[in-house]
Amino acid sequence: MKKKKLLALALVLSIVCLIVVSLATTKAQNTVDIYAKEISSSTYGFGTSSGHETSPGPTLTFNAGESVTVTLHNEGQMAHNFAIVSSKSDVTSVEWNSQIASSSNPVAAGGSASVTFTVGSAGNYYYVCQVDGHASLGMWGNVKVNAAVPEFPSPILLVFGAATVTGLVAYFARINVRRTLKA
Repeated sequence: MKKKKLLALALVLSIVCLIVVSLATTKAQNTVDIYAKEISSSTYGFGTSSGHETSPGPTLTFNAGESVTVTLHNEGQMAHNFAIVSSKSDVTSVEWNSQIASSSNPVAAGGSASVTFTVGSAGNYYYVCQVDGHASLGMWGNVKVNAAVPEFPSPILLVFGAATVTGLVAYFARINVRRTLKA
């Protein structure tokens, strides 16, 4: 009887480990909604919810290597765009193909547009509106990129899976053998 309990416990632990490892290997896509508008005649800003735009905008935090979709909602009266850059003083050098629209063809007032990109190296960056003069009127925010979250190695996932299947087969085979012997 003691061996049966031990086998059942090992089986349960294997299943729990398999579930944890499976969840650890699932990469969720990060989605961010950014709202843009003129706060006053001399200050423009970004926000992560409608009606809460600030200058500078809220800090965005990502992990290196993750896939991110950003949607720009232009709630202002003027056209705006979005791009991640390494320096507020150089709004033309876009990082990771993160640009939504452009300074010459921005998102119209009341419009929305999206971009999906893979975040690059860890560090500090900025998101800006590239339309002439908008960044200098406060239309920017910080982007913090953390080091990549390591993926759980696939071979280990396979080992856990094989151990779980083997444990299940052994457990049910043992039950069937005992039932056969009792009959």
